[in-house]
Amino acid sequence: MFELKEYLGCLSAKRMPESAIVRAIPFENDEDSWMGITGDSYAVDTLGKIKTSKAYRRLGGKTQVLTNNVNAHVHDRLTHTNDVVNVAVFISSVLGLNVDLCQAIASGHDIGHAPFGHLGEQFISEKTGKKFSHAKFGVIVSQYAERHGDGLNLTRQTKEGIMYHSGQVKQNMFPEAKVTAYSDKISFTLADYNDIFQRTRILDIGNYPQLKKLIELCGTKQRERLNFFIKGLCKESAEKGDVCFETSKEAILFKEIKENMYKVYNCVNMLNDYVFLENTYALLAHHKNLIDGVDPAIVLALMTDDDVFYLNKGGCINGEDFYKCSVAEIVGYLKGKEIDFENPDLDR
Repeated sequence: MFELKEYLGCLSAKRMPESAIVRAIPFENDEDSWMGITGDSYAVDTLGKIKTSKAYRRLGGKTQVLTNNVNAHVHDRLTHTNDVVNVAVFISSVLGLNVDLCQAIASGHDIGHAPFGHLGEQFISEKTGKKFSHAKFGVIVSQYAERHGDGLNLTRQTKEGIMYHSGQVKQNMFPEAKVTAYSDKISFTLADYNDIFQRTRILDIGNYPQLKKLIELCGTKQRERLNFFIKGLCKESAEKGDVCFETSKEAILFKEIKENMYKVYNCVNMLNDYVFLENTYALLAHHKNLIDGVDPAIVLALMTDDDVFYLNKGGCINGEDFYKCSVAEIVGYLKGKEIDFENPDLDR
């Protein structure tokens, strides 16, 4: 384990205070205020809301990078989420930032993911002609698809962190949101490498010599690689006085690895999964009575991999089977609501 004492608390002056909390419904009127907490806290978002939500539970049934894999040690969205929580909590503890806020954002960052991971996201975008973003949809899920449609009433800070965790880390993001975004990228890149090349060996690393060379520069094991990049992030952030992982030698190496991994992802997507998504979307669009007139793209996005597989069992799509899927419990909460998955309202 590396030494980080010199960086402890280096960004504590930038820590998001509890006094900055904004909720659509004031905490004293919030249904989770019974938890015995005397004041509002970002910890309420994690313990009382996200981790008790249906969306969080469904993460265990959604693809991280390999769909329907028989190896129990391969990551799904839930185990990936746990990885991100661990990394974000550790980094924020070292830097002196708000650990509870980082934990809340990390716990909820992927609750908007469609089935089959980014393939599902791409499919919905193609079908609707609108850009589907799991990060934006995560906010919508928290607002419309939980607590019988009343929503989780997360803090604005947690929703903002969820909404902006994907893609490029922007300078104007608050520190805890940056920590979580970087933690996500580090976690999935290293875990996906492990799952694809070392755990399942679905691809041969020998066919990717540049990626192999880069990975070996940061350690021989997953833990060594993770420590290498966490140390680099903490050191660069301490030197720049803000959360940053862009210019250090570790950051540059990480970017190269991530770019090489994106060349790998196209080789592991299953074509059959696209067919399953197509069949399921067609069923939902044709039988709108099954989904109370809700946009079929939104219903599909809420599904797990298993929901989709179940509707496609035996190659026969049967509308009655829809009611046996986990998503059927949620659809009624969305009836009659105008939901634009491209434009979530952070103030709701």
